[in-house]
Amino acid sequence: MHELPPSADIAIIGAGVVGLAVAYRLSSLGKSIVVVDKEMGPGKGVTAGQANVIHVIQLPFGSLKSRLARRGNLMYDDLCKELGVRLSRMPAILVVRRWLTTPALLATYAYLKMGLGKDFRVRMMRGSRLREIEPLLAKGVIGGLVVDGYGTVDVRALVSRLADASAARGVEFVFGCRVTGAESNDEVTTLKTSCGELKASLVINAAGLYSGEVAAVLGSDHGELKPGLGVMAVYSGLPIHCIVAPLPLAVRSRTKGGALIPATDGTTIAGPTLRATGSKDDGSYVEDDLSRLEAKFHPLLAAEGKLVRVYTGIRPLSPTKDFIIELDRHRRVVNLVGIESPGLTAAPAIAEMVEHMTEETNR
Repeated sequence: MHELPPSADIAIIGAGVVGLAVAYRLSSLGKSIVVVDKEMGPGKGVTAGQANVIHVIQLPFGSLKSRLARRGNLMYDDLCKELGVRLSRMPAILVVRRWLTTPALLATYAYLKMGLGKDFRVRMMRGSRLREIEPLLAKGVIGGLVVDGYGTVDVRALVSRLADASAARGVEFVFGCRVTGAESNDEVTTLKTSCGELKASLVINAAGLYSGEVAAVLGSDHGELKPGLGVMAVYSGLPIHCIVAPLPLAVRSRTKGGALIPATDGTTIAGPTLRATGSKDDGSYVEDDLSRLEAKFHPLLAAEGKLVRVYTGIRPLSPTKDFIIELDRHRRVVNLVGIESPGLTAAPAIAEMVEHMTEETNR
Protein backbone atom coordinates (compact mmCIF):
# COMPACT_ATOMS: atom_id res chain seq x y z
CA MET A 1 0.00 0.00 0.00
CA HIS A 2 1.32 3.43 -0.97
CA GLU A 3 0.61 7.07 -0.25
CA LEU A 4 -1.41 8.78 -2.98
CA PRO A 5 0.99 10.06 -5.67
CA PRO A 6 0.32 13.47 -7.24
CA SER A 7 -0.20 12.09 -10.75
CA ALA A 8 -0.53 8.97 -12.89
CA ASP A 9 -1.30 8.01 -16.45
CA ILE A 10 -4.28 5.93 -15.32
CA ALA A 11 -6.33 6.04 -12.12
CA ILE A 12 -8.62 3.12 -11.34
CA ILE A 13 -11.31 3.63 -8.73
CA GLY A 14 -12.16 0.30 -7.10
CA ALA A 15 -10.08 -2.76 -6.21
CA GLY A 16 -12.72 -5.43 -6.62
CA VAL A 17 -12.18 -8.27 -9.06
CA VAL A 18 -13.16 -6.07 -12.04
CA GLY A 19 -10.88 -3.19 -11.05
CA LEU A 20 -8.05 -5.64 -10.38
CA ALA A 21 -8.56 -7.41 -13.71
CA VAL A 22 -8.40 -4.03 -15.45
CA ALA A 23 -5.26 -3.04 -13.52
CA TYR A 24 -3.56 -6.33 -14.37
CA ARG A 25 -4.48 -6.08 -18.04
CA LEU A 26 -3.35 -2.47 -18.38
CA SER A 27 -0.17 -3.02 -16.37
CA SER A 28 1.52 -4.41 -19.46
CA LEU A 29 1.10 -1.11 -21.37
CA GLY A 30 4.03 0.62 -19.72
CA LYS A 31 1.91 3.34 -18.10
CA SER A 32 1.86 4.51 -14.49
CA ILE A 33 -1.29 3.17 -12.82
CA VAL A 34 -2.77 3.96 -9.41
CA VAL A 35 -5.70 2.01 -7.91
CA VAL A 36 -7.65 3.69 -5.10
CA ASP A 37 -10.30 2.03 -2.94
CA LYS A 38 -12.22 3.21 0.11
CA GLU A 39 -11.78 -0.20 1.76
CA MET A 40 -8.58 -1.26 3.54
CA GLY A 41 -7.72 -4.02 1.09
CA PRO A 42 -8.64 -5.53 -2.29
CA GLY A 43 -11.84 -7.46 -2.94
CA LYS A 44 -13.70 -6.19 0.14
CA GLY A 45 -16.88 -4.96 -1.60
CA VAL A 46 -19.16 -6.76 -4.07
CA THR A 47 -16.40 -9.28 -4.80
CA ALA A 48 -16.46 -10.60 -1.22
CA GLY A 49 -20.07 -11.78 -1.64
CA GLN A 50 -19.56 -14.01 -4.67
CA ALA A 51 -20.76 -17.57 -5.12
CA ASN A 52 -17.45 -18.26 -6.96
CA VAL A 53 -19.10 -19.45 -10.19
CA ILE A 54 -17.73 -18.97 -13.70
CA HIS A 55 -21.00 -18.84 -15.62
CA VAL A 56 -22.08 -19.86 -19.10
CA ILE A 57 -25.78 -18.97 -19.22
CA GLN A 58 -26.68 -15.32 -18.78
CA LEU A 59 -29.98 -14.29 -20.32
CA PRO A 60 -30.86 -12.65 -22.60
CA PHE A 61 -28.01 -13.74 -24.83
CA GLY A 62 -27.95 -10.45 -26.72
CA SER A 63 -27.19 -8.38 -23.61
CA LEU A 64 -23.75 -6.90 -23.05
CA LYS A 65 -23.28 -8.79 -19.81
CA SER A 66 -24.13 -12.08 -21.51
CA ARG A 67 -21.65 -11.47 -24.33
CA LEU A 68 -18.90 -10.42 -21.94
CA ALA A 69 -19.60 -13.36 -19.62
CA ARG A 70 -19.21 -15.88 -22.43
CA ARG A 71 -16.02 -14.18 -23.61
CA GLY A 72 -14.67 -13.94 -20.05
CA ASN A 73 -15.47 -17.60 -19.39
CA LEU A 74 -13.25 -18.63 -22.29
CA MET A 75 -10.41 -16.45 -20.96
CA TYR A 76 -10.36 -17.88 -17.43
CA ASP A 77 -8.28 -21.01 -18.01
CA ASP A 78 -5.30 -19.03 -19.32
CA LEU A 79 -5.72 -16.31 -16.68
CA CYS A 80 -5.84 -18.76 -13.76
CA LYS A 81 -2.89 -20.74 -15.12
CA GLU A 82 -0.92 -17.52 -15.48
CA LEU A 83 -1.72 -16.46 -11.91
CA GLY A 84 -1.55 -19.89 -10.28
CA VAL A 85 -5.18 -19.83 -9.15
CA ARG A 86 -7.32 -22.94 -8.81
CA LEU A 87 -10.11 -23.18 -11.37
CA SER A 88 -12.35 -26.27 -11.30
CA ARG A 89 -14.24 -26.91 -14.54
CA MET A 90 -17.52 -28.82 -14.43
CA PRO A 91 -20.88 -28.99 -16.20
CA ALA A 92 -24.09 -27.49 -14.89
CA ILE A 93 -27.18 -29.71 -14.71
CA LEU A 94 -30.52 -27.95 -15.08
CA VAL A 95 -33.13 -30.36 -13.76
CA VAL A 96 -36.88 -30.90 -13.88
CA ARG A 97 -38.90 -32.92 -11.35
CA ARG A 98 -42.37 -32.95 -12.92
CA TRP A 99 -43.57 -34.20 -16.29
CA LEU A 100 -45.62 -31.02 -16.67
CA THR A 101 -42.37 -29.10 -17.11
CA THR A 102 -41.24 -31.21 -20.09
CA PRO A 103 -42.36 -28.57 -22.64
CA ALA A 104 -40.22 -26.00 -20.82
CA LEU A 105 -37.30 -28.43 -20.94
CA LEU A 106 -37.62 -28.88 -24.70
CA ALA A 107 -37.99 -25.15 -25.32
CA THR A 108 -35.00 -24.32 -23.11
CA TYR A 109 -32.89 -26.95 -24.85
CA ALA A 110 -33.56 -25.39 -28.27
CA TYR A 111 -33.01 -21.86 -26.92
CA LEU A 112 -29.69 -22.71 -25.27
CA LYS A 113 -28.42 -24.66 -28.28
CA MET A 114 -29.07 -21.66 -30.48
CA GLY A 115 -27.71 -19.07 -28.03
CA LEU A 116 -24.55 -20.86 -26.89
CA GLY A 117 -23.44 -22.09 -30.30
CA LYS A 118 -20.32 -24.21 -30.62
CA ASP A 119 -18.42 -22.87 -27.59
CA PHE A 120 -20.56 -24.57 -24.93
CA ARG A 121 -22.14 -27.98 -25.48
CA VAL A 122 -25.76 -28.55 -24.38
CA ARG A 123 -27.25 -32.05 -23.95
CA MET A 124 -30.72 -33.24 -22.91
CA MET A 125 -30.92 -36.40 -20.76
CA ARG A 126 -33.27 -38.54 -18.73
CA GLY A 127 -32.97 -38.60 -14.95
CA SER A 128 -31.26 -42.01 -14.86
CA ARG A 129 -28.53 -40.77 -17.19
CA LEU A 130 -28.12 -37.58 -15.18
CA ARG A 131 -27.56 -39.63 -12.03
CA GLU A 132 -24.67 -41.39 -13.74
CA ILE A 133 -23.04 -37.96 -14.10
CA GLU A 134 -24.13 -36.69 -10.67
CA PRO A 135 -24.97 -39.63 -8.36
CA LEU A 136 -26.26 -37.38 -5.58
CA LEU A 137 -29.24 -36.18 -7.64
CA ALA A 138 -32.58 -37.03 -6.06
CA LYS A 139 -34.65 -39.89 -7.49
CA GLY A 140 -37.40 -37.38 -8.20
CA VAL A 141 -35.34 -35.71 -10.93
CA ILE A 142 -36.87 -37.01 -14.16
CA GLY A 143 -34.67 -35.23 -16.67
CA GLY A 144 -32.71 -32.12 -17.49
CA LEU A 145 -30.02 -30.38 -19.48
CA VAL A 146 -26.26 -30.68 -19.15
CA VAL A 147 -24.40 -27.49 -20.07
CA ASP A 148 -20.63 -27.77 -20.37
CA GLY A 149 -18.15 -25.00 -19.64
CA TYR A 150 -19.05 -23.92 -16.11
CA GLY A 151 -16.51 -23.67 -13.33
CA THR A 152 -15.74 -22.50 -9.82
CA VAL A 153 -12.76 -20.40 -8.85
CA ASP A 154 -11.05 -19.54 -5.58
CA VAL A 155 -12.06 -15.87 -5.55
CA ARG A 156 -9.90 -14.92 -2.57
CA ALA A 157 -6.81 -16.35 -4.26
CA LEU A 158 -7.79 -14.70 -7.55
CA VAL A 159 -8.07 -11.28 -5.87
CA SER A 160 -4.77 -11.74 -4.04
CA ARG A 161 -2.86 -12.90 -7.12
CA LEU A 162 -4.28 -10.17 -9.36
CA ALA A 163 -3.24 -7.54 -6.82
CA ASP A 164 0.21 -9.04 -6.30
CA ALA A 165 0.88 -9.51 -10.01
CA SER A 166 -0.26 -5.97 -10.78
CA ALA A 167 1.92 -4.55 -8.00
CA ALA A 168 4.89 -6.52 -9.33
CA ARG A 169 4.39 -4.70 -12.64
CA GLY A 170 4.44 -1.32 -10.95
CA VAL A 171 0.76 -0.67 -10.18
CA GLU A 172 0.35 1.35 -6.97
CA PHE A 173 -2.53 0.65 -4.56
CA VAL A 174 -3.89 3.21 -2.12
CA PHE A 175 -6.49 1.78 0.28
CA GLY A 176 -8.72 3.63 2.69
CA CYS A 177 -9.00 6.37 0.08
CA ARG A 178 -12.47 7.66 -0.82
CA VAL A 179 -13.14 9.73 -3.96
CA THR A 180 -15.06 12.90 -3.09
CA GLY A 181 -14.90 15.02 -6.22
CA ALA A 182 -13.34 15.54 -9.63
CA GLU A 183 -12.43 18.29 -12.07
CA SER A 184 -11.71 17.59 -15.74
CA ASN A 185 -10.29 19.34 -18.77
CA ASP A 186 -9.27 18.02 -22.17
CA GLU A 187 -5.99 16.58 -20.89
CA VAL A 188 -6.35 15.56 -17.27
CA THR A 189 -8.85 14.72 -14.54
CA THR A 190 -8.05 15.77 -11.01
CA LEU A 191 -9.52 13.35 -8.49
CA LYS A 192 -10.21 14.81 -5.08
CA THR A 193 -9.99 12.14 -2.41
CA SER A 194 -9.81 11.73 1.33
CA CYS A 195 -6.08 11.12 0.80
CA GLY A 196 -5.37 14.19 -1.32
CA GLU A 197 -5.53 15.00 -5.03
CA LEU A 198 -4.48 12.80 -7.94
CA LYS A 199 -4.16 14.01 -11.53
CA ALA A 200 -4.71 11.31 -14.18
CA SER A 201 -4.81 11.28 -17.96
CA LEU A 202 -7.46 8.54 -17.83
CA VAL A 203 -9.84 7.58 -15.03
CA ILE A 204 -11.56 4.19 -14.86
CA ASN A 205 -14.57 3.91 -12.59
CA ALA A 206 -14.77 0.33 -11.27
CA ALA A 207 -16.38 1.30 -7.96
CA GLY A 208 -18.86 -1.59 -7.84
CA LEU A 209 -21.77 -0.86 -5.55
CA TYR A 210 -20.89 2.84 -5.61
CA SER A 211 -20.13 3.10 -9.33
CA GLY A 212 -23.26 5.19 -9.92
CA GLU A 213 -22.23 7.80 -7.36
CA VAL A 214 -18.66 7.86 -8.68
CA ALA A 215 -19.93 8.23 -12.26
CA ALA A 216 -21.96 11.26 -11.13
CA VAL A 217 -18.84 12.78 -9.54
CA LEU A 218 -17.04 12.21 -12.85
CA GLY A 219 -19.83 13.93 -14.81
CA SER A 220 -22.16 11.12 -15.96
CA ASP A 221 -25.66 10.35 -14.72
CA HIS A 222 -26.77 6.73 -15.09
CA GLY A 223 -29.63 6.76 -12.64
CA GLU A 224 -29.89 5.08 -9.28
CA LEU A 225 -28.15 1.77 -8.64
CA LYS A 226 -30.28 -0.01 -6.07
CA PRO A 227 -28.63 -2.61 -3.82
CA GLY A 228 -29.67 -6.25 -4.10
CA LEU A 229 -28.97 -8.71 -1.29
CA GLY A 230 -27.94 -12.28 -2.05
CA VAL A 231 -27.87 -14.97 0.65
CA MET A 232 -25.75 -18.12 0.35
CA ALA A 233 -25.71 -21.17 2.61
CA VAL A 234 -22.59 -23.35 2.82
CA TYR A 235 -22.93 -27.09 3.51
CA SER A 236 -20.55 -29.93 4.23
CA GLY A 237 -21.37 -33.56 3.44
CA LEU A 238 -22.70 -32.86 -0.07
CA PRO A 239 -19.95 -34.19 -2.36
CA ILE A 240 -21.46 -33.11 -5.68
CA HIS A 241 -19.35 -32.85 -8.81
CA CYS A 242 -21.57 -30.60 -10.92
CA ILE A 243 -23.45 -27.36 -10.50
CA VAL A 244 -27.14 -28.24 -10.07
CA ALA A 245 -30.04 -25.84 -10.66
CA PRO A 246 -33.77 -26.18 -11.36
CA LEU A 247 -35.52 -25.27 -14.59
CA PRO A 248 -37.14 -23.16 -15.96
CA LEU A 249 -34.87 -20.18 -16.57
CA ALA A 250 -36.16 -16.61 -16.41
CA VAL A 251 -35.00 -14.61 -19.44
CA ARG A 252 -35.60 -11.11 -18.08
CA SER A 253 -35.04 -11.81 -14.41
CA ARG A 254 -32.54 -9.95 -12.22
CA THR A 255 -31.08 -13.29 -11.16
CA LYS A 256 -30.18 -16.62 -12.70
CA GLY A 257 -31.92 -18.18 -9.72
CA GLY A 258 -28.97 -19.63 -7.88
CA ALA A 259 -27.73 -23.22 -7.78
CA LEU A 260 -26.02 -25.90 -5.75
CA ILE A 261 -22.34 -25.17 -6.30
CA PRO A 262 -19.34 -27.38 -5.43
CA ALA A 263 -16.82 -24.90 -4.03
CA THR A 264 -13.06 -25.25 -4.44
CA ASP A 265 -12.66 -25.98 -0.67
CA GLY A 266 -14.85 -29.11 -0.78
CA THR A 267 -18.03 -27.53 0.59
CA THR A 268 -21.24 -26.91 -1.36
CA ILE A 269 -22.84 -23.48 -1.70
CA ALA A 270 -26.62 -23.13 -2.09
CA GLY A 271 -27.75 -19.84 -3.61
CA PRO A 272 -27.64 -16.99 -3.97
CA THR A 273 -31.10 -15.62 -3.47
CA LEU A 274 -31.81 -12.05 -4.56
CA ARG A 275 -34.06 -9.43 -3.04
CA ALA A 276 -34.01 -5.65 -2.96
CA THR A 277 -32.60 -4.11 0.18
CA GLY A 278 -32.65 -0.55 1.37
CA SER A 279 -29.02 -0.35 2.44
CA LYS A 280 -25.68 -0.76 0.70
CA ASP A 281 -24.05 -1.48 4.05
CA ASP A 282 -26.48 -3.90 5.73
CA GLY A 283 -25.74 -7.49 4.70
CA SER A 284 -27.94 -9.12 7.34
CA TYR A 285 -30.35 -11.91 6.39
CA VAL A 286 -33.54 -13.29 7.91
CA GLU A 287 -34.79 -16.82 8.54
CA ASP A 288 -37.04 -16.61 5.48
CA ASP A 289 -33.96 -16.30 3.27
CA LEU A 290 -32.72 -19.67 4.48
CA SER A 291 -36.18 -21.21 4.17
CA ARG A 292 -36.31 -20.15 0.53
CA LEU A 293 -32.94 -21.75 -0.15
CA GLU A 294 -33.95 -24.99 1.52
CA ALA A 295 -37.29 -25.18 -0.29
CA LYS A 296 -35.68 -24.58 -3.67
CA PHE A 297 -32.57 -26.73 -3.49
CA HIS A 298 -32.98 -29.52 -0.92
CA PRO A 299 -35.43 -31.51 -3.12
CA LEU A 300 -32.80 -31.70 -5.89
CA LEU A 301 -30.38 -33.93 -3.96
CA ALA A 302 -30.61 -37.29 -2.22
CA ALA A 303 -28.81 -35.90 0.87
CA GLU A 304 -29.16 -32.75 2.94
CA GLY A 305 -25.67 -32.17 4.27
CA LYS A 306 -24.75 -30.08 7.31
CA LEU A 307 -25.13 -26.30 7.35
CA VAL A 308 -21.68 -24.82 8.04
CA ARG A 309 -22.25 -21.10 7.66
CA VAL A 310 -24.30 -18.46 5.91
CA TYR A 311 -22.90 -15.43 4.15
CA THR A 312 -24.32 -12.60 2.07
CA GLY A 313 -23.34 -10.28 -0.74
CA ILE A 314 -24.75 -7.00 -2.00
CA ARG A 315 -24.72 -6.31 -5.72
CA PRO A 316 -25.44 -3.10 -7.66
CA LEU A 317 -28.71 -3.53 -9.57
CA SER A 318 -28.27 -1.68 -12.84
CA PRO A 319 -31.18 0.59 -13.87
CA THR A 320 -30.90 -0.87 -17.39
CA LYS A 321 -30.69 -4.51 -16.16
CA ASP A 322 -27.41 -4.68 -18.07
CA PHE A 323 -23.80 -3.63 -17.67
CA ILE A 324 -23.21 0.04 -18.45
CA ILE A 325 -19.75 0.44 -19.98
CA GLU A 326 -18.94 3.73 -21.64
CA LEU A 327 -16.02 5.87 -22.69
CA ASP A 328 -16.41 9.60 -22.12
CA ARG A 329 -13.83 10.88 -24.62
CA HIS A 330 -14.14 14.50 -23.56
CA ARG A 331 -13.48 13.82 -19.87
CA ARG A 332 -11.21 10.82 -20.62
CA VAL A 333 -13.22 8.61 -18.27
CA VAL A 334 -14.30 4.97 -18.59
CA ASN A 335 -17.36 4.15 -16.49
CA LEU A 336 -18.09 0.55 -15.48
CA VAL A 337 -21.51 0.94 -13.87
CA GLY A 338 -23.93 -1.69 -12.58
CA ILE A 339 -21.50 -4.60 -12.91
CA GLU A 340 -23.66 -7.13 -11.11
CA SER A 341 -23.71 -10.88 -11.66
CA PRO A 342 -21.98 -12.21 -13.79
CA GLY A 343 -19.29 -9.60 -13.14
CA LEU A 344 -16.80 -12.18 -11.83
CA THR A 345 -17.15 -14.24 -15.01
CA ALA A 346 -16.98 -11.20 -17.26
CA ALA A 347 -14.04 -9.52 -15.49
CA PRO A 348 -11.28 -10.61 -17.95
CA ALA A 349 -13.44 -9.59 -20.91
CA ILE A 350 -14.33 -6.26 -19.30
CA ALA A 351 -10.61 -5.64 -18.83
CA GLU A 352 -10.02 -6.44 -22.50
CA MET A 353 -12.79 -4.02 -23.48
CA VAL A 354 -11.30 -1.29 -21.27
CA GLU A 355 -7.91 -1.83 -22.88
CA HIS A 356 -9.46 -1.17 -26.30
CA MET A 357 -11.09 1.99 -24.93
CA THR A 358 -7.75 3.06 -23.51
CA GLU A 359 -6.20 2.70 -26.94
CA GLU A 360 -9.00 4.83 -28.41
CA THR A 361 -8.18 7.71 -26.05
CA ASN A 362 -4.61 7.74 -27.36
CA ARG A 363 -5.55 8.07 -31.03
